[in-house]
This record gives sequence, C-alpha cells and structure tokens, in this order.
Amino acid sequence: MTMNIHDKIIKKAAAEVLVPLGVFQKGQSRTWIDDNGWFLIIIEFRPSDWGKGAHLRVGLHYLWNNRDPLTFDYSGFDPYSAEYTGNDEKFYTDMAELAAFAKEKVLYYRAFTEITYARNLIVKNDAVYPWSTWDKMMICFLNADVGRGRNFYNQAVAETKDDYRDWAQEIQDRATHRIAPILSNHDSLKKYVLSSIQESRCCWRKKSSMIKLKIDQTYG
Repeated sequence: MTMNIHDKIIKKAAAEVLVPLGVFQKGQSRTWIDDNGWFLIIIEFRPSDWGKGAHLRVGLHYLWNNRDPLTFDYSGFDPYSAEYTGNDEKFYTDMAELAAFAKEKVLYYRAFTEITYARNLIVKNDAVYPWSTWDKMMICFLNADVGRGRNFYNQAVAETKDDYRDWAQEIQDRATHRIAPILSNHDSLKKYVLSSIQESRCCWRKKSSMIKLKIDQTYG
C-alpha cells in the first residue's frame, strides 16, 4: 500500500525525535514503544477523526497482564494534535512540535521504573477500568507491599463476584488459581508478578512488529 504524504511526514518527524531516545516504531504503524522492563510507554499518533493528521496519546502498558492488543493502563489526557491541510512544510513543523511533546511525556513516564514511585502514583490513580484494582494489587506485590496488595486482591475478587463478563471471569480465574494458593507467601507473590512480566515480554518479542523489545536482565 502506498503511504500518503501526511503519513510519511508523521513517521519522519516522530522518528527524528524519538529514535535518539531509544524508542522504536511498532512495525509500520503510528505507534512507538519505549521499553522499560515491567512496562512499556506507548506513544500513539492516532489518525484524525475529521481529516488528515494525528492526535497524540502517551501512556503506560503494564506487562504483567499479558494482553494483546496493547492497552493504555495509565495515561492522562494529551490535548495535542496536528492537522494536515496540504501544506507539507507547516505540517512537518507541527508534527515536530507534537513529537517534542511526546518526548516530554516519555521522559516523565520513565520515572516509573522506580517501583516505589510508581506504586504511589498507581494506587492513587482514580481512573476506573476493568483491571484497575488488579493492577494496583500487582504493583503492590512487585513493590513487596504485601499488606496493601492483599487488600486490593480482596477488593478485586469482591468487585468481580457474580460478574460474567469475560474480563471479570479472567480476574476470578487468576485470583482462584494463581494468587489464592500463594497469598500467604510474600516471596511467591512477587515472583508471580515477575514471571507474569517475563511471560508477557517473551510473547511480545515473538511478534515481528515488536522484535526490538530487548531481553531484560531483570524482567526477562
């Protein structure tokens, strides 16, 4: 498929700003990935709903849940966009500015590699989505904050009880068969999170679009 000129400009501007940071493009898509061990930073230049252009979204994808496609598990609202109106030079300038905003967000989110810092922000995050309580549990277990992790475990189980949606049943299954048997063992809880991250990283590396995902010495 022939790439439209505005797509070429988007990818050129993104590459010039993001590649020097060590960020890689996911296949030939408008999505870029920054690998940070237990999480990925997703940088997405989403197509415009009403014209030719891009809307920026940057956020974290937690690797312990092993979900495909990539999900934005922690992100804010990014009010930045660039619209293509036929002026290639202006659009390139606008896209360079959009990529610069993306760079700022990447540098901000990289601080989440410090587990205690990440835990504090994630457990305070009031965004509600299907896996939000489970994710708070997992970051606590990764941080060896077992008491608070168990509280989130109980909350996640209670929230999904008698809920027959697929994601709720998956949480119930993981809670029953993976967490409950090791709930009294501090070391096993952290090892479970680490093995889940390792499994996810292995699965992602098998995809041609994610071949640049590194082999991480800590997380697999």
